[in-house]
Amino acid sequence: MDALMGFDPRRAARFVGLGALFLFLCWQHVQATRIGYRVETRRREARALRSRVADLRLRVDETMAPAALAARASDKLGMIPASPSSLRSLSGAEPAAGLLTRLWARLPPALPARS
Repeated sequence: MDALMGFDPRRAARFVGLGALFLFLCWQHVQATRIGYRVETRRREARALRSRVADLRLRVDETMAPAALAARASDKLGMIPASPSSLRSLSGAEPAAGLLTRLWARLPPALPARS
């Protein structure tokens, strides 16, 4: 009876296989499109963050410039440069390296290593 109705199991299996392949290819295309949109979104975000980092670096450079620091110190804090007569030289003081050497010499000897 199947022969009269034109039902061939091989033909049906081929039709199902082609349908599954078509659905898989459609799903793959949709997934690739989604991933592409995500990649573009992340690239846009990375570009914006790089731009912000560059702006912040420029702002830090401008803020830390000696001229800007001097202007802020005088305007906001009322600081003025010291006159040469108010500067003192500490020629009798021991250099920091000598102080560190003396402190190092005062430390107790290291404990012997255990075997």
